[in-house]
Amino acid sequence: MEPIVHFAVPFSALVSAGVKPKKAFFASLFSLLPDFDALFLVHRSFSHSLFVIMCAALPFMVIAIKLGHSRFSLMAFLALLSHPVLDLFSGYTPILWPLCDSLWIKTELGFHVGSSVKLIPSFELLSEPTVFQHFQEFDAPLFTGDGLIISIILLLPSILKSINKLFQ
Repeated sequence: MEPIVHFAVPFSALVSAGVKPKKAFFASLFSLLPDFDALFLVHRSFSHSLFVIMCAALPFMVIAIKLGHSRFSLMAFLALLSHPVLDLFSGYTPILWPLCDSLWIKTELGFHVGSSVKLIPSFELLSEPTVFQHFQEFDAPLFTGDGLIISIILLLPSILKSINKLFQ
């Protein structure tokens, strides 16, 4: 999934839950961290495992809570967790590594029109062995047309609300 979507989904959810856009913005940046593995020419690696994320985030959350930032640390943690959950629906993701293989929840709802009209639902839970493969090069889109328009739609209410405040 594209970085812009990884950011837009938790941002939109946090703002919808009543979080101020500025705090939601900074918390949502944490949703991008799991893809930093691409900088080391590996993608969807251990940084997409819920266990690794929880173990890595725990010390930072404890410090943040002791410093009086418990609400922000929870928002950032939820944004961070949203990343592998979203990826789980777009391809094989080692979300439960090292306990099990990489998983992919493949869902689709088809529509057939012919002599009759019918919906064709499809749900598959696929797995494959987890292999953290090192690449020589790595190309990936920061956004696609679909991802961009979905992100704009998710972000637009907050943007319009902020613009409206400027002119009040």
